[in-house]
Amino acid sequence: MMNDDEAIRALTLRKHPRLRKVMGYLLTGLAAILPVMGTIWLLVLIYKVLLKVGDVIISRIIMILNGFRWYLRDRSMNFQEWDFDFIGSNFVRFLIPVFLLLLIGCSVASKPGHRFLHLVDQAMQRIPYLGYIYSGLKQFVDAVKDLGGERKFQSVAYIEYPSPGCRMLSFVTGHYRDPQTDRDVTTVFIPTSPNPMTGFVIIVDDDKIEDSEMSLEEATKMILSAGLVAPASYADES
Repeated sequence: MMNDDEAIRALTLRKHPRLRKVMGYLLTGLAAILPVMGTIWLLVLIYKVLLKVGDVIISRIIMILNGFRWYLRDRSMNFQEWDFDFIGSNFVRFLIPVFLLLLIGCSVASKPGHRFLHLVDQAMQRIPYLGYIYSGLKQFVDAVKDLGGERKFQSVAYIEYPSPGCRMLSFVTGHYRDPQTDRDVTTVFIPTSPNPMTGFVIIVDDDKIEDSEMSLEEATKMILSAGLVAPASYADES
């Protein structure tokens, strides 16, 4: 049941087709510009955060140099008077944390660094309450990081669920032969909508899986939009 305001709005749009057309153009323009503006906003936010981190690092370096000067009893130069402001200084401030992130990434990629990171993960997860927050953030970061990695889903498939005639969209992740049942099975990942980063994995017999002609990109768009965006190839046929 619509309330009075919704009924008046719907009646107004029906009586004024030009207004409905203008609203359609407005929503189309918003849908076109929103991803671009969102991406730019995120890049600017990351830049500002790294710039602030660079300022903190530079101030700490100056503080350490002043402490070292006091230790040597050399008062000929006062590092506190340094003015880190010149052409391109903001770019240098931005590059300092980027360079540190690269060093951390190279260190973690090595075997000793990977082992140390594993120990830190275990220690953080054992902290009461904070361990849950740390685990959730780590899972989210790992999911985002894997989006551009080499690990890809193999194909798109349908699983008959929750009742006959209903099909659930899923991604095929692997195949193997189950020694317990002596059958060929397929592992599939069933994502949740509209957040495909979460879901569950099930193992299905090969004869219970229906292959889909939908591409991985089309299936992902469909899941993200909660079914509002149909595959382009299917829409052309209709």
